[in-house]
Amino acid sequence: MQGLVNFSNAIADGIAVLLPAACYLAACACFFFAAWTLRGLAYGNPAHRHRPWVVAVSLVLSGVFASFPGFLTMANVSAGTGLVASLTSYAPTAPGNAANVLGATPQQTVVNVVELFQRFFQMFGAACVFFAILRWRAIVNGRVQGSPLACGVQFVFGVLCINVLTVATGLVALFT
Repeated sequence: MQGLVNFSNAIADGIAVLLPAACYLAACACFFFAAWTLRGLAYGNPAHRHRPWVVAVSLVLSGVFASFPGFLTMANVSAGTGLVASLTSYAPTAPGNAANVLGATPQQTVVNVVELFQRFFQMFGAACVFFAILRWRAIVNGRVQGSPLACGVQFVFGVLCINVLTVATGLVALFT
């Protein structure tokens, strides 16, 4: 069990390094897309004339993607994990001890297991939120067919994964 906890912690640390890089690349792509679209509209390119909101959405999402690692770090610190998501600093986290995973009750055992894998759930949830925003942008831009409601469901799932310990504790309290 300890090997699985160590492995999931290593995956979470890897996502914590790759996700900010992807966020900053997406921010740059959104900004350059907005600038290029404005340039095209100024010179009479009718590519996005029937969707004037595309430029504003891209500019707003550029700011969202640029500040996403900061929000993620604040969410992780407030959840008590100490996981830092940043391009400029790397702070590996120590995996939990799986030796005392069994609790006095089945509910406590579930909470202990969730605490062991909390970092992985948080980073996986953050990646889900990131990809939900990217997919929503592609739908709004008309590049991909799909439902914005599906992006909303994926976004909510990601937020629930980020707050997995709170959700698990609430569910345990609900069923006891």
